[in-house]
Amino acid sequence: MEDLVTKVTRVMPRRDGSEVKLVAQAYFGAGLHRSTGVDVYRRASPHQNWQLCSDQPHPDWRTLSVDAYCKQGRSEKLQAASLGEILAVAALIGKPLHSLPSGIELQ
Repeated sequence: MEDLVTKVTRVMPRRDGSEVKLVAQAYFGAGLHRSTGVDVYRRASPHQNWQLCSDQPHPDWRTLSVDAYCKQGRSEKLQAASLGEILAVAALIGKPLHSLPSGIELQ
């Protein structure tokens, strides 16, 4: 049987010198049930500690205009990383180890 990916980490530098780290992990339930969770961390520079980004939206997100929601209403998680970046890392869970692209760290 082939070894499958159960946890990966991807660090992405941003233009402003900050960094975002995505950590995707498989969680196993009863039977064959498996779910995937992705945590997003960020730091202002490589010399600072990582901080976990909240997945909770702004408390008044329902009353914000679309423009205000896009700028400040989304969760810290979605402000730090795009949905595409999050889904791309989550999609690696369950894949064969040999199929991982470069820049991905296994844990």
